[in-house]
Formats: sequence, C-alpha cells, structure tokens
Amino acid sequence: MANPRPFLIGAGRIVFLTGISISVPITSAVAQAGNTPSATAVADGDATVRAGLAIDVVSIRPAPDTAFTSFQVPPKGDEYRAFGKPLGFTVEMAYLPRRMGSRDRVIGAPSWAWNDRYEFVGKVGEGDLPEWQRFSQRGFMAPNPMLQIMLQKALADRCKLLVHRVPAQVDGYALVVANHGPNRKRLVESKPGDAIPDEAVPIALDGRVVPILSRDDPVLHFYQTSMAAFVLEMSGPAPIEDRTGLRGKYKFDLVRLGADGVQSSDLAPLGLKLIPAKIPTVNIVIDHIERPSPN
Repeated sequence: MANPRPFLIGAGRIVFLTGISISVPITSAVAQAGNTPSATAVADGDATVRAGLAIDVVSIRPAPDTAFTSFQVPPKGDEYRAFGKPLGFTVEMAYLPRRMGSRDRVIGAPSWAWNDRYEFVGKVGEGDLPEWQRFSQRGFMAPNPMLQIMLQKALADRCKLLVHRVPAQVDGYALVVANHGPNRKRLVESKPGDAIPDEAVPIALDGRVVPILSRDDPVLHFYQTSMAAFVLEMSGPAPIEDRTGLRGKYKFDLVRLGADGVQSSDLAPLGLKLIPAKIPTVNIVIDHIERPSPN
C-alpha cells in the first residue's frame, strides 16, 4: 500500500495524494549543552528509558560503491541497519526528531560525513530486546528515545563524536480546537473495548485507520487514535504540533473533498483547525567527529 505524505493547504484543510499517510512525529525538543544523554529520555510524556543504554554489537564498514541504500529498524527485529548511508544520516537519527531531520540542521560536519557511505549495523542485547521492540512497534516515525540514546553512545565510542545543541524553530502548524470547541458527536472518545474493523491498519504511535478503499467512499475512518498520533498522520513537508489539549483516544472520520486527483480533508466538522506556528526544536553542532574505528 502506498503511504505518501499529505501536503498542507491552509488553516483547516490537508491535501492527500493517494492512500494513507504514515508520517513523522512531533515532539518539543529540549535544548541542552553537551552530548551526554540525560538520566532519562522522554518518549511521549509517559515513557522513559534509562541512561547508559548501549548497542550490544556495532559494525561500521565502508559501503561498496555499488551498494544499495536502505534504512531499517524492524518492528520485531533486534537491530538498527543503515546500508549505503553517510554517517551524517545516523547523526540525524541520533539527535533530531525524525520528522525534522535535515543535514542543514547538523552544523559543522566534515565533508566525508556526508560523502562517504557506510554499512552501519547495531544489534541490541537480549536483556534490552523487549523494550526495544516495544518502541519499534510504535512505528518508524514515532519518537524512539531508546534508539537515540544507543546511537549517541555508538557514535561517541566509534567516531569520538562530540556535539552541542542549539535551540531552533521551524515553520509549521499547530492543531488546535476551533472557537466553538470539539464536535463531540463526530470526535468520540474511545473506550478500551471498542470494536476495530479487521481492515484497519496501525498508524505511528497509536491508533488504527481504515484507508480509503473506494472512490465511492472517500473517508478515512480512525479508531483508538490520540491527537498526538493524528498529527503524525497529518504531518508532511511542514511539521504539525498537537496543541488541542485533548488527551484521550478518539474515533472519528475524515472526509476527503476535491477532484481530479487532488483531495483535501476538512477538519472543521471535528471542531479542529490548523494554524501557522513556530515549532521548537534544536540544531546539532558537531564539535568533533572522526572516521569510525575498525570493527
């Protein structure tokens, strides 16, 4: 199934291309000096991971010129794999929110960090595997502080990486409640035992969605979905932050509009809207990095 990202077109409407969109998370990053992970790292407000985590086995090798490019954190696997990718990509993964990763936000990297290609494989130890898979199964775009702490440690060990963080902002949108409040008839708070159709597929972080299967029924049907997961599903070229204050999980429908292959979804019936906003994040400044030591 195709999973393109949607494009934003105004304060209360989103444009989708085809299929459903599985997109990137939004978290407010905390700007801290230094490159040592803090004692705990917050995933989404209720999940923490311990400091001192380390990937059990790390292999970093130069990739052949003919190597394909791929990246994986398998939901039921035990490893991080980046094949044919520059180390700068793994620095992004280690320090930046996934949705807002960009080489423009990694400052001071030497040219080889972007030009040289590597095969980077990190395997998780057996004792950490249940927690690793719990985070991985939340979806590729969901926050994964465990992965970030482990990659930070691996890069520090093998590449002597030292960084500091600089507060930054990016242009994006905030999802807010409309002036008349949420429409409780269309945005219905879910109960744990509510039925979910078999054809519903998981989205990042939590929730399920029944994708549009027919042009005769241009509706996305969401189940057990938090607003945090919904903004991940909506995010495209511009990040979206949840500022609704709605903390439950919800059942709701999103109707597509439009024609000629350009389809938009109007948030107004749910009592929600998008407004332009500055999204807080950080830039990463590299103070020192070396080519990886031999395996």
